[in-house]
Amino acid sequence: MKLLPLSGVLLLALPAALPAQPSRLTAPSFGESVEVNVVNVDVAATDRSGRRVTGLKKEDFEILEDGKRMQITNFDALEAGRQTAGGAVAAAAPGRAPEDAWNLVIFVDDSNIKPAHRTRALQQLREFLDRELAPGDRVMIATYDLGLNIRVPFTSDPAAIAKGLGDVSALAARGSESDRDRRQALEQIITIAQESRSDPTDAILCPHDIVTPAHAYAGARRQEVLRTLDALTVLVNSLSGVPGRKALLHVSDGLPLIPGEEVFQFLAELCSDHSTQDMGGLASVHKPEIRRPDLPPPPDANVTPSPNSEQATMESYKGETAAMDAQAYSVAKNLKTLTAHANANRVTLYALQASGLQGTDASDASFGPEERLMQFPSVGSLLRSNLRDSLQMLAEDTGGRSILDANNLLPDLSRMHEDFTTLYSLGFTPLHTGDGRDHTLEVRVKRPDVRLRFRQSYRDKPAFEKMVDRTLAALFHGIEENPLEVAVEIGDPVAAAKGEYDVPVRLRIPLFKLAILEQQGAFQGKLRVLVATRDEEGGMSAVRQVEVPLNIPRKEVLNAMGQYYLYTLTLRMRSGSQHMALAVRDEIAATTSYLSRPVTVAAAGNAH
Repeated sequence: MKLLPLSGVLLLALPAALPAQPSRLTAPSFGESVEVNVVNVDVAATDRSGRRVTGLKKEDFEILEDGKRMQITNFDALEAGRQTAGGAVAAAAPGRAPEDAWNLVIFVDDSNIKPAHRTRALQQLREFLDRELAPGDRVMIATYDLGLNIRVPFTSDPAAIAKGLGDVSALAARGSESDRDRRQALEQIITIAQESRSDPTDAILCPHDIVTPAHAYAGARRQEVLRTLDALTVLVNSLSGVPGRKALLHVSDGLPLIPGEEVFQFLAELCSDHSTQDMGGLASVHKPEIRRPDLPPPPDANVTPSPNSEQATMESYKGETAAMDAQAYSVAKNLKTLTAHANANRVTLYALQASGLQGTDASDASFGPEERLMQFPSVGSLLRSNLRDSLQMLAEDTGGRSILDANNLLPDLSRMHEDFTTLYSLGFTPLHTGDGRDHTLEVRVKRPDVRLRFRQSYRDKPAFEKMVDRTLAALFHGIEENPLEVAVEIGDPVAAAKGEYDVPVRLRIPLFKLAILEQQGAFQGKLRVLVATRDEEGGMSAVRQVEVPLNIPRKEVLNAMGQYYLYTLTLRMRSGSQHMALAVRDEIAATTSYLSRPVTVAAAGNAH
């Protein structure tokens, strides 16, 4: 067979940080296609005591999109893992279809969990999975530890799951680092306050720079949280092409909804107008006098500013502004973005707070008298609620559950599993297709004694955004689909700059599989190619795209239909074992192939 060659260069270098989104999301503009868009909403129904309600029918429900009632076109009921027909439980099949399986992703957030808490949680998770995992259910184990790492791909093998949980228990956990950084910020605040109050000629209760440690801590903590949310978003989007019902269990000690809020609350207590006392012994704590080099020199001893002078007002930090200052670091919008992606991909988020039930006293028993001065009751209470609120938001917005203040996790884990074995699935066809907007959802039931849980919204993703997500599914989970019969050949690498290699990737596409339209005396088509790579350390390239126009002269079109179209990409990669995912879309026919390939770039210059 002859080849119609066309070459392109797409240099991909793996970054150290994990990008959250593709660098460009432009919609296809060639031709026109119609794709059926059905929105499915899974609903858990319970009575007032939390027991499952079964036997409901299609006519018992109504569903609203953006406040408008929609016609329910699809209805399924699942009881104890089996579909029901006409209210009766259907006979159990010997095996389940992939779309009926339960896919559980265990995401261990090693950046926000302490080792002892993680060990306890994973031990109970292993016990739960040994007891309740059914044939056909699959589990994947992922961690976030300065990068997204797939520790165990989707598997139904109990031994592989148990080994994966054990391996994760042996990894480093960095949850104590934020406690250390918070303590340092509070100590710096106390030092600044003591230095200011130790000078009887200085009328400033709290110098304005007393807020600097709070801003530094909150800013750094917020970046840590955003990196975790970015990794979660990439993982959630990669689940788009995974068949079956999908749950992601986020295991951590909690994510602060407003990073650093507890430090600003400490400033509110310390620097408010009512804080003219010694703040529970603060003034009696004696430290060596330290004058930080970044502070201005002491005021002239001959100058005695008045407490109400304009100078004191301008140079003082007012504790009443602390709450507003803290709000600047909120990640609520980022959490909403994550839950919108989860809802768009029918991924239900569950949150397990591994720290378990804790006392109401915010002071650590290991703290000395000086450290306990940092622990106003409002500070400890705010810290606990701050870590919980984000977990509740993740779960509630997607119809999941948050497991909080529990040392025995098994009952809640069993209820999580029950959510996917006894439920109702409602489907409707919206009037829009791929508009890229978020739409609210509401499900109602005609029985007043029934309580419902369901995802609160969904994003109507454009076709190109869905294509990006399916590319990630191929990259992370090896899920392939190849209706265009694309063949992939990886060539020999060529040494490039800085120890990297240019690796040619040749795509061979049968022309008879493509839609070709006659336009302006020639036959034209258009392909869109997406590619992404990741390495064994969790580093991932952005999803890149390239448009490939096809132009076949009229006189050659008959011969061309029996030929292949050859397109070559060049990927810039480091040496070592990596993985590549490709998507090739026929824009006219709206047909896409997704392919996944391992790539080994040997230091000597050989790849396969």
